[in-house]
Amino acid sequence: MEGHFLVCENAEEEFDISFQVNSTMDSVIPKDQQELYVKAESACNIIKALENTDKQTKKKYFDKLLSLSQVGLVANPAQTETAEFALMKLKDEIVLVEGKRIKNHYMKYLGIDALIIGAIASIVLGICFYFTRWIGCISVLCIIIGALTGTWVSFGARKFEIEFEDLASLEKDKMTPVIRLIYIAVASLIFALLMNVGLIDVKIGNVDISKAFTDIKPALVIGVLCGLVESKIGIQVYNKAVSLLVDNSEQ
Repeated sequence: MEGHFLVCENAEEEFDISFQVNSTMDSVIPKDQQELYVKAESACNIIKALENTDKQTKKKYFDKLLSLSQVGLVANPAQTETAEFALMKLKDEIVLVEGKRIKNHYMKYLGIDALIIGAIASIVLGICFYFTRWIGCISVLCIIIGALTGTWVSFGARKFEIEFEDLASLEKDKMTPVIRLIYIAVASLIFALLMNVGLIDVKIGNVDISKAFTDIKPALVIGVLCGLVESKIGIQVYNKAVSLLVDNSEQ
């Protein structure tokens, strides 16, 4: 079947493909061409969004995508199945070349940011402890250090394999490494606070997590655990707060 699209390079935007429906065609666009269009458009956006990839390499990916899109959407007859296979191989190639670099780059800067935030927290809380002699300063620092460490480990575990769709943005919530680390550290402190006042009761082995602000061991444990489940901890804290407020308002 003949292709129902007009596909060409967009002269107004770099690494962008212009997809237009061929107005001369009277028949309904075949489903396989619709699906190929959606996939090609998505792939084009990901290629455009690749960071720290030189323009020559991007151009190579782009030219291949443009060519297979024309084969599957424009040609007469349109070789949609062949284009689908070519797109799959192109994605595999991009992941093979870019995946390792992107993941390691993110983990590197996530680790560096964690060290910087940990150092700043150590200085601030060290000064507070010097003037106040409150042992809680050390516990708070342990929670933060544990959360930062757990977050770094969590990313490596969750993103064990990089998919093509991950290349543009490794995290679905779009947080930068610094914002993510600060967010998890604060969420961990809030979680520890809720346990300290008895709103959440958690015990792991012989460690009483509720003593996180008075004992270094549970402080470090709760920090690491919150970091390891960093994708869920914020939601859990939010849901707990909502349930408490709703329950109290209904009484």
